[in-house]
Formats: sequence, C-alpha cells, structure tokens
Amino acid sequence: MTTIEEIPPGNLELDLENPRFGLADAENEPEALKLLAMRANLRELWDSINQRTFERYEPLVAFRKPNGKYVVVEGNRRLAAVKALLEPSLLEDVRIVPPELSEAARATIQTLPVIVVLRREDADDYVGFKHINGPATWGALAKAKFGVKLFEKTVVAPDEPDTRIQALSKRLGDSRQLILRSLIAYKIFEQAKAAEMLDEAKITDNSLDFSHLYTVIQNPAARAYLGLPAAPLNESLIHDNPIPNDHLDKLANMMGWLFGTTEKEAVIKSQGTDRPKLTKILASPAATETLETTGDFGRAADEAGFKTDGWLNNVVRLVTLSKSVSDGITELPEDLDPEQLKRANERLSSSERNIVAAKSQLSSLFK
Repeated sequence: MTTIEEIPPGNLELDLENPRFGLADAENEPEALKLLAMRANLRELWDSINQRTFERYEPLVAFRKPNGKYVVVEGNRRLAAVKALLEPSLLEDVRIVPPELSEAARATIQTLPVIVVLRREDADDYVGFKHINGPATWGALAKAKFGVKLFEKTVVAPDEPDTRIQALSKRLGDSRQLILRSLIAYKIFEQAKAAEMLDEAKITDNSLDFSHLYTVIQNPAARAYLGLPAAPLNESLIHDNPIPNDHLDKLANMMGWLFGTTEKEAVIKSQGTDRPKLTKILASPAATETLETTGDFGRAADEAGFKTDGWLNNVVRLVTLSKSVSDGITELPEDLDPEQLKRANERLSSSERNIVAAKSQLSSLFK
C-alpha cells in the first residue's frame, strides 16, 4: 500500500541508480546534483517554481531507507531544482547560479508531496511505464538501462508460460521484440564503453543515437560481423560482454561506424538511408573490407551494389512523371487508337506492380 506524505527536501535523496543524465556515474549526492544542473536544464524548473510555485499535482515517488531518509526514484530533476533553490551554494563549483527564490515560492517547497513505497521494486512498474511508453519518455539509452535492471530482477516461475522478456513486455507496455533488441544492444554498448571504444563526450551530452545499435543488430549480417549467433535474437544474449573476445576489433569498428570516435564522424547520418547501406555492406566481404581499410562509406556502398543516390533520384523523377501522366489523361484526344490505349493501360499496370513491390521492400527496411 502507498501513501502520500509531505517530506522536507533535506530528507529526500537523489537516486544514484537513475539511468538518466548520468546519475549512475555520480559517487554521491552533491556530485549528482551538479550533474543534473549541468545536463538537465534546471533553469526552466527554477523559473516555473518562482512564477507558479511548486506544482503539487504530481507527487515524487520514493522509498524509505533504514536511516529514515528517502531515495527519490521518480522526480529527481524536480528535487534537484528545489535543493539548489534552497541552497544555491551547492552549485558554486560548477558556476551555475539559481535565481533568487521568491517568498511565495519558498513557502511551497518547505515540504514536497511524495508517494512513499516500501521498496524500490514497488515503483518499477510506474516509473517504467511513464518513461518508456507514458507521458514523459526517456531517450533510448536510458530506457534500455532501466529495462536491463528490471529484466535482471524479473523472476518467472517454472509453471508460468511467459518468458522473462514476455513478462517485462507486459509490465512496460512495449513490444517483446523491441525490448529484446534494446536490452541486448545495451549489453553490447556497455561492453564497448568498458573497452573505451566510445566517445565519452557524446555519451555525456546524450548526442549519441543509441537506436542505431539496437536497430542494426536485428540484421543477420551485422550479427555475424560481431560474432553473435546466426539465430534470431533471444533473451539468452542478455548478459555481460555478449561479443566474443576474438571479435572485439569488429565491435570497435561497428561503434565507430554507428557513433563515431573522437577522430572520425559516424558514417550513419540517417537511419532510413545509411543503415540499409551499412547492413548491405556487411553482407558483402569485399565491401566490408573496403569500409574497414579505407573508411570510405560511399565507395563501400557502391561495391555492395547499393547506389542509393541514383535510386532516390529515380524516385523523384517517377513522382514527377506519374503526376504528368495523371494530369495528362484529361487532355487525350477522343479519337485515340484503342490499341494504343490498351498498351498504355498494360504499361501502367506493370508500373503499378513494380511500385507496389518497391514499397513493400522499402517498408521492410524500417521494421
């Protein structure tokens, strides 16, 4: 059973296990508060609290520690904003100065509304749904980190029909396949991070597009390149260091192509066009070798037979020509040879079949 209590901010602690804004990397609460001030745009919350006072319609969520303090598992950004307003000196080291707190606003943050749960686990479903499919979604990387933690805590009884992934899917309200790819990708990401294959600055400022990784590993050629089993992804791969040691050089290449390095930019600029290029390159040993040795993504794509630019130009021309054909029907002479009309109709039908086939193949690239 949960209750809503009014608790002084001094008795509330930031959650150092929170996957967002790098709080899990902080060693203590003062460091976590500084990270939030630098990364979470507390200024808009400071302005809101000063102008409208503290909004109390959505309580924080916390569990009580044995020492009587409470760890806030939902609402860390709001708690950080309040703590900094009440004690601006906490941010002196990072040279961020909160605005002067109005007396009206100060009166509303002497205590904060908190839903108190018995354990962290009791808040998991609420937090997971809200930030994965609910009204305040996290980024893909934070979602995956949270999902891995829930997966590792999920226990399925032997007589239950669901796997752990299916149970997690029901709890979070997301598809089984998306959760599976996301969690495996996170384990790969953590392995690459530990091996210092990633640009730490991009991780810190959240500019790294984690979705590139969980999308590409569903491709068989990409899995083979990384030394993963050829079989479809399954939950047995959700473990530390899923990439074999003899494929770590391939993992480093993949991280560079997807996310870039301190020296080079990523080759994936667009999920819709560049990712299909990469997967086709990885299906061609010659094109893969070209990409590995030269770093020339365009040349490797050409070797793999993926001339995207020319194809896209043809699509543009097709749209223009099809509109011209459609508009021109009203201008056809009434005495046109029936045989010509028949041949034109047959050609349009053939073109229609080709377009439907192309659309079907193109749609498969976005699954």
